[in-house]
Amino acid sequence: MRRVAGPGARHPPRRRGGRAAGSGGARATLYRLETEGAGDVFHRAAWVYAEILGAKGLAEYRRLATEAWEKLPARAGGRGAGRHPADDAFEVPHASIDILDAFAERDGDVDLRIALRAKDLSTPSNYQALAEFCLSQGRADEALRRAEEGLWMFEDGPPNHRLVLFTADLLAKARRKSDAVALLRRAFEKSPNTELYERLRKTGGKEAGAWAIALLRARLVEDGPGRAGRLVDVVVEILKRERMFDAAWEVAHAHGASKASVADLARATETTHPREALAVYAPEVEFFATVGGDSAYAQAARLLARMATLRSAAEHAEHIASLKLRFARKRNFMKLLE
Repeated sequence: MRRVAGPGARHPPRRRGGRAAGSGGARATLYRLETEGAGDVFHRAAWVYAEILGAKGLAEYRRLATEAWEKLPARAGGRGAGRHPADDAFEVPHASIDILDAFAERDGDVDLRIALRAKDLSTPSNYQALAEFCLSQGRADEALRRAEEGLWMFEDGPPNHRLVLFTADLLAKARRKSDAVALLRRAFEKSPNTELYERLRKTGGKEAGAWAIALLRARLVEDGPGRAGRLVDVVVEILKRERMFDAAWEVAHAHGASKASVADLARATETTHPREALAVYAPEVEFFATVGGDSAYAQAARLLARMATLRSAAEHAEHIASLKLRFARKRNFMKLLE
């Protein structure tokens, strides 16, 4: 739905002369300007002109919006997908929905406001928006029902992580913890990521976390070295968060984690795995020194300072001497090495 204008929003000026705003022709014109006009100039015009329109004028305004809304096709997705010839007219939320929602809000008609939002359930996001609205109106049971329905409707496709997490929260609050864990496990099996892992770990405890890690490591073995792609980085990040540093480095080396993932792991494990961290930092220093420029030199110097804390003074001095020998012509870099 379109953004609801606040009290300070810009409104069109009231007309002077001509037909009264409450006349039938003027009401139709005003309605057309709100529903067909560009921008938000006439947004919620009925309420701007409510005093002039009067009860009869507002009733007519509502009738026009209801008539337009009833002509809109209901839209579904997933298992209920089916394209209606008039669907193209509903690609952008119709202004009649916004108009009727304002009337329903005034009347306290929550059922109608839900029905308005249920007209288009063609995406998981629309299901979530509907469930969130139900929750905001104190209808937790209906919110959960709508959210679960959305997951079922789109079960054949990739999981919508936002809807999964939202539904898991509702299940947990409804004291259906085992169902929440089962939902998170299914989603994680289909499309593992760190956010799903964190929620699964929080909801299901250590047992659920151990299950997820075992699942991912088994998949890495099935894929073989260098063929797991993005999954490797997910596994390394999860192992890092669980402080399973030996396992994280093992996976990173054996299955080819990305450069960024390895760099993050090195910074997180400097004190426990200094040799691995040094092996990551040394090529970075070489890269920055080779690229050149004050910014690159400064980054190289910062890395060298970190490296100094991870090895003996003799090892560090030997490395600095080697850099001076090979990059002697880069005077600004030499100044930083001093």
